[in-house]
Amino acid sequence: MTLPSDLAAGAPRQPTAKGAPHPIRVVTTVISRTVVGSMGGLLLWAQLPVMALGWTAGVVQSGSMRPALMPGDVVLYQPPPRNRTPAVGQIVLVQDPTRPSHLLTHRVYQVLPNNLITKGDANSTPDSTPIRPTALQGVARLRVPWIGLPVQLWRAKQPMPEAIVLLGLAVLLALAALPLHSRSQHK
Repeated sequence: MTLPSDLAAGAPRQPTAKGAPHPIRVVTTVISRTVVGSMGGLLLWAQLPVMALGWTAGVVQSGSMRPALMPGDVVLYQPPPRNRTPAVGQIVLVQDPTRPSHLLTHRVYQVLPNNLITKGDANSTPDSTPIRPTALQGVARLRVPWIGLPVQLWRAKQPMPEAIVLLGLAVLLALAALPLHSRSQHK
């Protein structure tokens, strides 16, 4: 049995129609451009309130707020209202009372006359140190999932996952930049 010449091993593949790009190339390019466009839209969505409204953006670093917030999520915080205490159940950004140079994102668990008690959703008990109202930095208003994952990995100093994410982004950008038609088809 003989094979047709176009199916023989080593024979160059021809496009499906004269001048039409290969379907795999079309699918790969469309998917990669869609993902890159979506990521760009999420980045823009995460930055608009920061620039236009003076909000604060932060990348979730730990799993203490699971399942509401996951590591790598970007949370946008509205400045705290003057002379008004956040309500029980609201997610707030505060200066961490146990580590003064760090910020903490937890949910308001209890409101006391001069302090707030916070608790991470994944934690079994409330935080041991009360929060002074002056430590309040913002109230969470918007969550943008996963877009801060590269930042979270970078800060966690995890080189292998960081390298995989960066390599994946590079491949995605390279695929998105591919033209649909190869140069040889335009001759």
